[in-house]
Amino acid sequence: MAGRALTVSLAALSQTGQRECNEDAFGYWEGAGSLVAVLCDGAGGHGGGQTASRAAVTHVLEAFALHPEVSLDALQGLVQGANEAVVAQQVAGTLTADMRTTIVVLLLDLFSGAALWAHAGDSRLYRWHDARLLGRTRDQSLEERLRDAGLSANAAASGQLTSALGSPEGFDFDALEAPQMLASGDALLLCSDGLWSAFDDLAMARSVVGCGDAQAWLDRLEAGVQQVGRSDQDNYSALAVWCTAG
Repeated sequence: MAGRALTVSLAALSQTGQRECNEDAFGYWEGAGSLVAVLCDGAGGHGGGQTASRAAVTHVLEAFALHPEVSLDALQGLVQGANEAVVAQQVAGTLTADMRTTIVVLLLDLFSGAALWAHAGDSRLYRWHDARLLGRTRDQSLEERLRDAGLSANAAASGQLTSALGSPEGFDFDALEAPQMLASGDALLLCSDGLWSAFDDLAMARSVVGCGDAQAWLDRLEAGVQQVGRSDQDNYSALAVWCTAG
């Protein structure tokens, strides 16, 4: 068998901010030749967000570890299964009855460098190569829809999601239909809106410049959130994936 194309190092960050509890959840699992990383944000305004985010993350990690396949079918199955895991824990008459969560999932084949990702809601995945931002996922939110239509996104639209996990009737999510081929020098960031909302587009694009590893990058991002110093700071979480030659 050919050697691995990539070696990855990861770093994680998750803080409560000014909230009473942290409703973000994240995790990753790395096998001999593949990696899954997932981050969820219990949706604001819905009781049980912490339960929802943890249920979704647990399902993705456990299901992928049983069948570590990097394919579109596998990715879609993981997200659908995460929705079912959230719905299964909803209990009528309790705080979990209408719980919701965002999700962003990354699958990576370490032998070929093939990567796939999917998301629902406004948790994001960003991709850089050699410190140049190549793009990010598009939020499933009212604010993003208004901006895409060339309209002003007012304060009332902030934080309103157009899709999230936790619906028995189904939900929408976006997934790459064809793998992206990663290489040494690529860096990926999975993060909740509590983190990315602290940065304008230029600051986020430049965030990785001069960083030597994933931990240094997250330390810089955390310092940026703290510097903004919002009195209503939401939970903020991130997973950084740093790629080098295998």
